Amino acid sequence: MLVFLDTHRIPNIGITALQEYGVLCAGMTLLDFKYEPKSPPSNDFGLDLTPRDWQLSALDAWKLLGSGIASVATGSGKTIFAFLCMKSAFQVVSDLVVMIVVPTHALLDQWHVSLVEDFGVKESDISVFSGLEKSEKVSKVNILLLNTARSLAKKIADENDTMLIVDECHRAGSPQNARALEGNHKFTLGLSATPERQYDDGFERYLIPGLGGNIAQYDYVDAMADGVISPFNLVNVQVQLTAGESDRYEKLSKSIAREYSRNESEPGSGQPSEQLESLLQRRAAISANASARIPVTAAIAFNHRGERTIIFHERIAAAEDILKILSQRGFSVALYHSQMFGPLRRDNLRMFRTGMIDTLVTCRALDEGLNVPEATVAIIAASTASRRQRIQRLGRVLRPAPGKSAATVYTLFATEPERERLILESGELSGTASISWREGRLGSADPSG
Repeated sequence: MLVFLDTHRIPNIGITALQEYGVLCAGMTLLDFKYEPKSPPSNDFGLDLTPRDWQLSALDAWKLLGSGIASVATGSGKTIFAFLCMKSAFQVVSDLVVMIVVPTHALLDQWHVSLVEDFGVKESDISVFSGLEKSEKVSKVNILLLNTARSLAKKIADENDTMLIVDECHRAGSPQNARALEGNHKFTLGLSATPERQYDDGFERYLIPGLGGNIAQYDYVDAMADGVISPFNLVNVQVQLTAGESDRYEKLSKSIAREYSRNESEPGSGQPSEQLESLLQRRAAISANASARIPVTAAIAFNHRGERTIIFHERIAAAEDILKILSQRGFSVALYHSQMFGPLRRDNLRMFRTGMIDTLVTCRALDEGLNVPEATVAIIAASTASRRQRIQRLGRVLRPAPGKSAATVYTLFATEPERERLILESGELSGTASISWREGRLGSADPSG
């Protein structure tokens, strides 16, 4: 049974929404779901903008070498810079084959959407290679998932004149992933907000030899001074654990303390034991799954109805619950996570970017790779202790846009370790961001107000 679905008449489309609408439950075997972007640029590889000063300086440095790594704050224009380098490379080698290597499906989707809608690249000139999708041929521009690029990138380079672009290139600094850098490329470019690797020598050992040295250094201080990122407000919202959740959390905390003591007393023990790691993960899961997070997140979203909003959670099931609540309340909302069908995932991303929907609920899949300057609100319903994740999620809403005066980031927390991390961050960002604290109680006043 073949079903054609007019998505323009169902603006809050998503996997759960499709199921509730009845389409996926109708015994069909194939869903032909295609969203055509509105009037994409007609020029091939066009770029209708004025480059920023850092992009021009970095481009001059890159042209001299044909290689290099740009260390640039999230939201400052890394993708546009990469495209400037691509245009320059095509002027030297007209039949160049570009490989863009990305670590996640979200970044793969983001590049695909940007190439078509922002830069005017024809769909027929783009191929995708990942564990879930494999184009039939190599095209003018090829987007490769990092795992796939380990074995495929060198083969493509052996048969073509290539340009290798590695986004979030710090991910390619491990021995296995560095295989994606192999090959005799005409041009190379690495992109990352933080290319140096904290716990090993992968930057020096693999990234610099494979991609080149640093050609640009542009951090959040530079970006704020230049007006490249939007002013932002941080609102930290405490949610309460239930009595049962609190009891389980405290019991695990005591077990963790005992295991820490035992671990430290063992001679030559420099790493946490498997038992300790398991206990820490179980305790973190109690916090991430705290039952109050979903209704408090919905309450905050209600207060920003109609604004371009991104909601992050750590669990797909929780993200689907949030989607269901907001859909039932009439929100124009869609879902995005790594287990969704690729074309549908990209169409939901396109609809959020173009304003067909105004709320996107996601998990870790969009920690890297979302570029929607119009987004003004982020709600971090649950998160990990990762500082890199925190920086990436903040960057999702810090891009400036016409009419955007400031961005607001809500962070829900339920435990003392989470509070301590936010207090530390508040000290670091004092004078840069407006920071406030709220308490989200079920049945109480809106915690965003």
